[in-house]
Amino acid sequence: MNWRNKKVLVTGHLGMIGKELYEMLLELCGDNVYGIDKSYCDTSDCSNPRCGDLSYKDVVEMYLSQIKFDYVFHLVGIKGNPKMTKERPVDFIGPMLQFDTNMILAAQKYGVKRFLYTSSIAVEHPETDWFPAWAKRTGEELIKAMRVQYPKGTKYCIVRPSNAYGRFDNFNNPNAMVVTSLISKGIKDKKLILDKCGVEQERDLINAKDVALGMIKAIEDMPIEPVNLSSGRLVRINDLAKLIARELNIKIEYKDLGMTLGPKKKILRHPYIKPTISLEDGIKEVIYAIKK
Repeated sequence: MNWRNKKVLVTGHLGMIGKELYEMLLELCGDNVYGIDKSYCDTSDCSNPRCGDLSYKDVVEMYLSQIKFDYVFHLVGIKGNPKMTKERPVDFIGPMLQFDTNMILAAQKYGVKRFLYTSSIAVEHPETDWFPAWAKRTGEELIKAMRVQYPKGTKYCIVRPSNAYGRFDNFNNPNAMVVTSLISKGIKDKKLILDKCGVEQERDLINAKDVALGMIKAIEDMPIEPVNLSSGRLVRINDLAKLIARELNIKIEYKDLGMTLGPKKKILRHPYIKPTISLEDGIKEVIYAIKK
């Protein structure tokens, strides 16, 4: 596919996956790549105090009406872990529904040709991650409705990343996912303290670069059914911690912390791409990025 003449928008382009994707798209499209991320956008010199806040319909329409985008990669969202989404679900699901509804409807209204929606593998098992799963499921169902009502309009595809990690994550975020959280604590405390009940849990971990590569492939292929962006490999939290501890040259302690645990296991179904970055190399890259 010829990317050079395409105008492309990335929502959430300052996030962990968004930054990787944005850099890749710059190589493909040159100066035709634009970004929006909550408090910042590069589509205009806007003085609007709500600049970048996609929870406002008028803000979304202002961006999409300024430039006739060919493709939109919709990544923006609220970062949350099992503890956060259990205790403060409204803070998660409210903005997520607003972001997604505004963007999906505006894409059709302003003639976007292809739209990629970032869902989650939590959708496959809503009973284990209820609010995140249904926030994303609602976005997926809206896309199904758009296809019915506007069969000749915007073409939508859906990707479901698993537990992503990468060099651009926010390592000061208290709601960070498992890889980021363990590395941050290891560097800060010079040791890792693990919950005895959680060490046997498993996660499918994938580097943000591989997620970005999968997103580009998806918007080129435009699959009708949602596709999983995952590694195809389940890793125990204990084994992940040992890998991080070895790289940081620190020790691990096991205690009863009473932590809010995530689902015991997520079934992997047909990863869409084969990852290019091993977990070992990915962890080394993240640690190097933080120390640098």
